[in-house]
Amino acid sequence: MTICEFSKRARCYLVSLVEIGQQQTATRQVHMTASLATYSQFFRLGLETGICTADAAREWALSVIAEMDEPPGEVIEVSWRKPLPQVITDLNSVPGDANLEIAGSWLLGILLRCMSFSKANPHSVLTGAKQIALSMSGHIRDTELYSLFNTLEDELNLAESGVFGTVDGCKAEILEVLGRHSLPPPAELLNFCQ
Repeated sequence: MTICEFSKRARCYLVSLVEIGQQQTATRQVHMTASLATYSQFFRLGLETGICTADAAREWALSVIAEMDEPPGEVIEVSWRKPLPQVITDLNSVPGDANLEIAGSWLLGILLRCMSFSKANPHSVLTGAKQIALSMSGHIRDTELYSLFNTLEDELNLAESGVFGTVDGCKAEILEVLGRHSLPPPAELLNFCQ
């Protein structure tokens, strides 16, 4: 390897480290500024897509109650054992400005983890990802994201039928798209959704 080639590789490596550092800083800032309402919407969307359970939402609410001197009454309502539709209604009533895009991105991060570290069914992952994309803030980007996941599902069906592509190629593409459109959820949320 010449000095010039080494220098180019070293620059690429340093640029990658800087980009990773910037991404980690941005992720920490998102976690620090997320409201209780954003967390509650994470659980609402998670319940609606089957990623989270009602018990996980209750455990989260109990942890919030334990940490706060005067927790909102709506969070206390979430902590009570109720039927699923009522838990979803209670999660929707938590006060504050909810950022659905962040909540949805965290859930996409959960799906990415599921698909990366286990033998998660890619069809289930794509179904959840499409529901999350539709439930996010409703911007054009989210509609485009839904269409992207829908296209990936079509490609997966074609690969499984032997018509076009490979299943492994589709799985790799699903992971890549999830990686681009997700945020790693805060560690405390991972405790409730594993």
